[in-house]
Amino acid sequence: MKVILFFVGHWFFSLFFQTFFLHRYAAHGMFKMSKFWERTFYILTYISQGSSFLNPRAYAIMHRMHHAYSDTPADPHSPVTSKTLPKMVLSMVGVYEKYLKRREEPPKEFVGGYPEWPILDKMADLWWPRIIWGTAYSLFYIYFATEWWM
Repeated sequence: MKVILFFVGHWFFSLFFQTFFLHRYAAHGMFKMSKFWERTFYILTYISQGSSFLNPRAYAIMHRMHHAYSDTPADPHSPVTSKTLPKMVLSMVGVYEKYLKRREEPPKEFVGGYPEWPILDKMADLWWPRIIWGTAYSLFYIYFATEWWM
C-alpha cells in the first residue's frame, strides 16, 4: 500500500508543480510571487520532478513558442510537422537543450518573465543528480513492494 500511495503522491505533486510553477507561473506569468515563494516552488518542483526536472527558462520559452507558432514548422512540438512521435520528441528535446544550454538565443518576444536560479539549474542538469533521483525512486519501490508487479 505504501508503494501505491507514494506513486500516486509523487505523480500528483509532479503534475501540480508542472502545472502551477512551470506552466502557469514561468510560461504564462499568470500571477506574481515574492522571491521567497518563487525559490520555494523552484525547489519543490525540482524535488517532485527529480530525474525528469524541467528547467523553467527553457520550458517557458518552448511553451511560449508553441502557443505563438502552434502547428506550424516553428512549433517546437507539433504533431503536424513531425510525422512520428519519436521524431516529435527528438525535435522537442533538441529545442529544449538549445535553450537550456544557451546555445542559441530565442526570439526576443519569448525572453524574460520566467524564474532563473543558475546554481540549481546547473546542478539539476548534471547527469549524476538525475542518476541519484532515479536510484532513490527505484530503491523505494523495491524496498516497499509487496508483490512483483509493484
